[in-house]
Amino acid sequence: MRRWVAASLLVAAIVCTAGIEYVAVSNSTDSVMCVPTLSAPMYLTVSNSSGAPIPNQQLSVYAQLLEGLAYNSTTGKCEPIRSLRAWTNDTGSDGKIELGTTGDAFVITTRYLGKTYQINATAEGAESAECVTLSLPTGNVSTTFADPFDYQC
Repeated sequence: MRRWVAASLLVAAIVCTAGIEYVAVSNSTDSVMCVPTLSAPMYLTVSNSSGAPIPNQQLSVYAQLLEGLAYNSTTGKCEPIRSLRAWTNDTGSDGKIELGTTGDAFVITTRYLGKTYQINATAEGAESAECVTLSLPTGNVSTTFADPFDYQC
């Protein structure tokens, strides 16, 4: 669950919708500000089918990065502001790469032994790191979360 805070001055109400929790605090003016309160990293590990990490695996990453939130007075909700980015990066010597934080969404493409693999991953964890593993050449993807409040996979 993601927790967002919309802050201004007087009255407080907690609202939960679509898995996003936020606190809307406002006065009679239109000055409401939305602030994300929790954010956890997302790690991708690329490994072979026996579980050994594949170092220096080149990845093409297309991302929708969460830049912040804006309060929508019509809906009364804090809504995401996203930016689109694309880049190429390699996994480290441990087969791992940190991609982003809570609220980011990724399409990751890589080639291995002449085949192309693509995965979609969304960083949804708030209280712990999200750990995504791509096994090659099987193409299997698994997602686990670190222990609560642990920010490393």
